[in-house]
Amino acid sequence: MSIVCRTDKGWVVSHYDYTKKIYTNVLSHSGLIDLTYNKNLFNIITPLMRDREVRNFLKDVSEKEFVLSKDLKRKGVKSTLFDHEIKSVENLFIEIVDLAKKKNLFLGEPSEEDYLSNNRDAREFAERLSSVSHKLICKGGNNSASPLIATIEGRDYVIPSSCLFFSCDIRAIEQKLDGSRYDFVLLDPPWRNKFVRRKKLLNQGYDMLSNDDIKEIPISKMLNNNGLVGVWCTNAPSHIESVKETLFEKWGLEYCATWFWVKVTRSGEPICPFYRNHSKKPYERIIFGHVCGHNNRVPEENKIIVSVPSSVHSHKPPLPEILSDYLPNKPKCIELFARYLLPGWTSVGDQVLSLQYVPYFETDASEEVSK
Repeated sequence: MSIVCRTDKGWVVSHYDYTKKIYTNVLSHSGLIDLTYNKNLFNIITPLMRDREVRNFLKDVSEKEFVLSKDLKRKGVKSTLFDHEIKSVENLFIEIVDLAKKKNLFLGEPSEEDYLSNNRDAREFAERLSSVSHKLICKGGNNSASPLIATIEGRDYVIPSSCLFFSCDIRAIEQKLDGSRYDFVLLDPPWRNKFVRRKKLLNQGYDMLSNDDIKEIPISKMLNNNGLVGVWCTNAPSHIESVKETLFEKWGLEYCATWFWVKVTRSGEPICPFYRNHSKKPYERIIFGHVCGHNNRVPEENKIIVSVPSSVHSHKPPLPEILSDYLPNKPKCIELFARYLLPGWTSVGDQVLSLQYVPYFETDASEEVSK
């Protein structure tokens, strides 16, 4: 399972364990093998810092305590409109992580050597594969109950069971889906921001879309009568407002909840302080809306998902197990702007195969699969 700890406030999730679960008995070119993502992908041992910041961080113990202190907000950081939200998310985070630590789900405190390494293995692994572009125009899937490795345009990709994908420009979605309707639609839009612009230069990520472009995606035509929608969103107030006020109104949805994905190191520490003197936070959010008149259970407000993030930009945690309480049995689900595939789901976007590329995986014997 991806869920390793659960409370009424949220979940601790292992993305690594999830891939280990769904990629057993993979039909490869040489026979059946068990796969999972390469361990280095999630080998985030210390908070995310630049190398220069690490050197300053290690000058003395007191400075280390300053950087990681929960009281950093007292060090001259200006209050913001997000103060109440930040404190609420932090309190929920502390509660669920304390429980997870009692269950020994996290490592002990990192050493000075770990700080000096500065997550080098994770960074180098991601950087080594980041220059490979996977923007293909194709349709594919796997009708069988077992995952397999398929060769697509000269490269090998791992394809989960019972899935369908359209590797295409998202604006062509209506003609691709041909009237299909879904119980759940997940979107991870390429919001306009400087970081995305930098990544675009490295052949990573989707082409940026304006809020107006995203609004024109025909979500209302894709939903069943009790349909639910989840939108991954940045912490930018303009984007949050756009989802709740503009996108949901256009798509005929009622807002129901916001959940927070808190990213942590392998020792359970947030990847950066909750309070610091710039806008970066250790969490992102997913905003839920439902079809007006929705009769099923809907997500409750202010749940949190805690997990060690991938070292690849915008690699979101898997949601199928978490969402099972809010969807019908054997739901029809689709992800737009997908970066990886999920068993039983439909995935759409010109990056759908990016994180299915075989070199991202290894066998259970920790031998990297050959290209």
